Amino acid sequence: MAIEAVKQFRATLNTPAYRLIVATANRNWSLLAVTLLTNLLSALLEGSTLGVIYLAISLLSDGAQEQQLPAVVERSLSIISLPNELLFLALLGVAVLLQTLLALSNYANKVGAAYLSARAQPQVTGRVFEQIMSFSFACASHYKIGDLVMFANNSAFAVNNQIQTLNGLIVSLTFNIVYAVILVSLSPLLALVAVVLAVVIIVVQRQLLPRLRATAHQLNSTQVELSKRMTENIQALRLLHTFGTQQRATDEVTLLLQEVQTQLQQRAKIFHLPEPILDVLPILSLAILAALAYGMSDASETILPLLVTFLLALQRLSVRLRGVAGAFTQLADNSANMQRLNSILETSDKQFDIVGGEQFESLQTDICFEEVSLSYTNDHSPALQNLSFRIPKNQVTALVGQSGAGKSSIVDLLIGLYQPSFGQITVNGKSLHNYNQVSWRQHIGVVSQDTFIFNSSILDNLRYGRPNATFGDVVEAAKAAQAHQFIVDMPDGYETIVGERGYRLSGGQRQRLALARAILKQPDVLILDEATSALDSESERLIQQALAEFQQNRTVIVIAHRLSTIAEADQIVVLEKGQLVEVGSHNMLMRKQGRYAHYWNLQTQGAVV
Repeated sequence: MAIEAVKQFRATLNTPAYRLIVATANRNWSLLAVTLLTNLLSALLEGSTLGVIYLAISLLSDGAQEQQLPAVVERSLSIISLPNELLFLALLGVAVLLQTLLALSNYANKVGAAYLSARAQPQVTGRVFEQIMSFSFACASHYKIGDLVMFANNSAFAVNNQIQTLNGLIVSLTFNIVYAVILVSLSPLLALVAVVLAVVIIVVQRQLLPRLRATAHQLNSTQVELSKRMTENIQALRLLHTFGTQQRATDEVTLLLQEVQTQLQQRAKIFHLPEPILDVLPILSLAILAALAYGMSDASETILPLLVTFLLALQRLSVRLRGVAGAFTQLADNSANMQRLNSILETSDKQFDIVGGEQFESLQTDICFEEVSLSYTNDHSPALQNLSFRIPKNQVTALVGQSGAGKSSIVDLLIGLYQPSFGQITVNGKSLHNYNQVSWRQHIGVVSQDTFIFNSSILDNLRYGRPNATFGDVVEAAKAAQAHQFIVDMPDGYETIVGERGYRLSGGQRQRLALARAILKQPDVLILDEATSALDSESERLIQQALAEFQQNRTVIVIAHRLSTIAEADQIVVLEKGQLVEVGSHNMLMRKQGRYAHYWNLQTQGAVV
C-alpha cells in the first residue's frame, strides 16, 4: 500500500500543473526557503513552550523536588538562584515570549506561502492563456468558448488552493512530529492513546476521501457545463430575443443550477463529516488519559506536571491532526480543478500552431493547390477532394458553388486555420507549411460576412491589423470602405465604443469597418467572403468601385453567391461537393454551358443559388 501511494505521489508530481507549480517555486526559491524555515522554527518554538510550561508546573507542585527532570534542566535551574515563586513567573514570561515568537513565525510562514501563491497564480493563468492561444484553430474549435474561459479563470483558483493547502499540510505534519516526540518523552504508555486517535482519523479519511473526490469531479463537470451554457446564451442574446426563447434558456440553466445545488449539498455532507468525529475524539481521549494517569501512581501531586503537560500536548496534537485531515480533504476537493488544469496544459493530445519556419516577405509568383483534400473530422467525410488549381499573383480569383461546396474550406486552408489532410499548398513554389505562419498571415486581409468587432473604439478596431497606422491612414481606409461618413456622424466619431461584438452598429456598418480594417492593413492577398452581403445596393456599388481601385497590384480571392459581382474576375473556380468542376473566365465558362452557366442562368432569371 505504501509503495502504491509513493507511485501515485510521483505520478501526481509529474503532471503538467505540478511541474508548473514546481517551476514557479524554483524561480521563487527565497520565498520557499522562508516558508520552510519558519515552519521548522514554529515547530521548535511550540515544543520549547510546552517544555517551559512543564517546568513551571513542576515548580508549583509540592513534589517538585521528586520530579525526574532532565540533567540539563536541573543544571540550568541550579544556576538560577531564585525562589520557586519568582522562577515560576520568569518561566511564564519565557512561555509568553516563545508564543509571541511562534505567532510571528506563523505569520511569516503564511505571508511567504501567500506571496508564493500570488506569484504562481498570474504565471499559471498566463501559461493557460498562452496554451490556448498556441492551439491550432482546429484544436481550439473542439472546445466551447465558455469552457476555455473557465479554464483560464479557474486555473489561478486551483493553484492557490493547492499551494495554501500543501503549506498547511506541511506545517501540521511538522508540528505533529514535535508533539509525538513530546508525548513519547513524557509517557510512552500514555502516547498509545494518541496513536489510537491518529489511527481513527486515518480510517475516517480513507473512507471519505474517495467519495469526496468522486463528488468533487461530478460537481466540477456540472459547473463547467453550466458555465458553457450561460456563456453561449449570453453570446446568443440577439438570437434568443429574435426567437423568443429566453424562458427556455432560463429553464435549461435553472435545471443545471438545481443539479449544482444537489451536488453542493452532497459535497457538504461528506466534506464536513469528519468534523464532529474529530471534535469528540480529543475530549474522549483526554478523559481516558486523565483516568489512566490518575491510576498510574498514588502520588497524584508528583504526576500532576506530567499529566497537565501531556494533556496540553495531546490537545494541540488533536488540533494539528485535524489540520492534516482537513488538508487531505481540501486536496481531494480540489482534485477536480487540478485535473482540469492538467487536461488543458497537457500537450500530447493537442495540435498547436506551426512555429518557426521561413519568414514570408511577399507573394512573388502564385499560390497553388496540389491534390489537396481536407476532412474536418475523423469520419472520412472530406470537405475538399483532390483540388488542384492555381491562384496567379495580382489577379482576381472567384470561388463559386452552392453552400457546402467547399469555398470557405479553401479560405480556411489558405489562412492556415486547418492543414490539408492530403496534398499541399505552395506559395512562391514552396510549401505553405514551410513559412512562418504569423508572417504569412500578416500579408493576408480577410473580410467575411461573419465580422468580429471588438468592444472598443472604432479607431482601435480599424487599427487592429496595423497598430502603428496614422490617423490619416485610418481615415483614408474608412473613406475607401464607405465608412467615414457614418463614423463621423456618431457621437464620439472614431472614439465611439461600439459595444460587445459591435452590437451598436448595423450589419452593413460592421461589414464596412471590417473592409476598412483590411484595406488599412495593405495586404498582399485580400480574401473577400461575401464581403458586401450586408450592404444596400448603393453602398455595394460604391464599395465595388473602391475595391476595383484597391485590387490593383493585389491578389484577390472572392467568394460570392451573386455572380454579377464576380463576372469581371480574371479566373472563376467552380466547386461542387468539395470537388473542382470548372475553371475559367466568365466568358469562357458561359461558352462551355456547364455548371457555372447553369448558375448564371438561374440568377438572371430571378432565382437564387
